[in-house]
Amino acid sequence: MNNPEKFADVAKLAIDRYDFKLKELYFLAEETNILYKLTDTKGNTFLMKIFQENSSTLEDNHLEVYVMNLVSKRGGISIPSILPAADGSEIQEIKIDEGRSPVRVAIYSWLEGEDLDGNENEDRFIQLGELTARLHVATYGEKVPETFSPKRWGNVFYYKEDKMVYKQSEYQRYLSKEYHEVMDTIIPYLNSRLSEYYQMNERDLQLIHSDLNPWNVLVNGNEMHIIDFEDTLLGLPLHDIAILLYYYRFEEKFKYDNVKQLFFKGYEKIRPLPEFKEFDLDLLMTARRVNFLNYILLVSEDPSNFIEKNLLRVKEFIYKYKLSI
Repeated sequence: MNNPEKFADVAKLAIDRYDFKLKELYFLAEETNILYKLTDTKGNTFLMKIFQENSSTLEDNHLEVYVMNLVSKRGGISIPSILPAADGSEIQEIKIDEGRSPVRVAIYSWLEGEDLDGNENEDRFIQLGELTARLHVATYGEKVPETFSPKRWGNVFYYKEDKMVYKQSEYQRYLSKEYHEVMDTIIPYLNSRLSEYYQMNERDLQLIHSDLNPWNVLVNGNEMHIIDFEDTLLGLPLHDIAILLYYYRFEEKFKYDNVKQLFFKGYEKIRPLPEFKEFDLDLLMTARRVNFLNYILLVSEDPSNFIEKNLLRVKEFIYKYKLSI
């Protein structure tokens, strides 16, 4: 759904199902989903998310609700809550076009704060480690209901809608022979290693956030909030840790080793770090980088700079570990 005029119509149809009166509807952004800020006549503020068809499935949305409710119940972490409609349902399906699937909508409590991105400091990296550990404690040992089949990070392209678009002709003007050679060889290697994490650690799998990035963490004074559980998957705590550290691995503003040690210090205040080698972190971060090297073709008008910089990082991983691929 990419008709801006329909966004507001869908939002208003969804709001009719809730027990509050709308005062103001403010469009925030169209990203992987469409976001609105709502204010009711009592001065309460909410966030509305209109899910894009290619960003998630209905099952993903219900799993998000399940995990958020679980984390809220266990406590110790500031996350949004999902506002139920008048009939108690948390995901609304709004029919707008015959012959098309309903549009899915959810409303969340509003959390004040700014993105962690641009607001990092040593204390916040420690605090982030604590929050991540509390998140893992909250889902540890929880048996996943049989109604769900969570995604697993068992291969580079683990989303149902992921496609290796770099093979398609319309993107070749951005891609070199070297790009294809690296991608064609590293992807099977990564898939094999990612699969091994599941084969070797089946008993340790748990529901994780899987998209802990500096834009899914909000800071407000001394408070820190974790948001956006839409990408929840069944994996290992190490997966979350690697995904977070990915964003600081080559960030010029920070020394990666310092960020890593501060984060680990906070994490270990709550629970022991999982056992891993530096190779594991590098491999998981490389898998995310390779995924993005494909995904960037879908979302950028000119991905050349991203490709040049990140293809080099993948090659560095290959050379560092002397991979025969």
